[in-house]
Amino acid sequence: MFSRLLVVVSVAGVLSGAALMQAQLPDAPGKDETVRVCGSCHAVERALSVRLSREGWQDTIAKMVDLGAKASDEERATVLNYLAEHFKGEAPRPLNLNTATAADLRTLPNIGAATAARILEYRQKNGGFKKIEDLMNVRGIGEKTFLKLKPLITITPPKAFSL
Repeated sequence: MFSRLLVVVSVAGVLSGAALMQAQLPDAPGKDETVRVCGSCHAVERALSVRLSREGWQDTIAKMVDLGAKASDEERATVLNYLAEHFKGEAPRPLNLNTATAADLRTLPNIGAATAARILEYRQKNGGFKKIEDLMNVRGIGEKTFLKLKPLITITPPKAFSL
């Protein structure tokens, strides 16, 4: 066990970030495009920990393009096919607004870092969300955005915060 760990650590130290990412992804058509397109913005390891339905991956790729990811329509289709085949999962579970982190919130469509911070600020100031419609009280989230988010979010009753 120790020697295998040592080999992994040694190999990881020698490989560049892109090579390490490639070593962790399944060999299949679309691997190179996925590393290039996804790896230009964030560590591909992020995708390794996510399991989404094809529709979930499609939404994620659309959000990445909105955030500036550069890829042709053909490359996006190739990446979608690769991720949907090798990192498939159930439809995403609704995200609990009362426990979500900023990183969790940023996985939602149309939610960037600034909006995620405002959601967390609202949650802290108001002792949590009492109903999902309270999300529309956050600056930047109107009815149109809320309706897109509604099937993707949930709440549990807020717990008393202790200091």
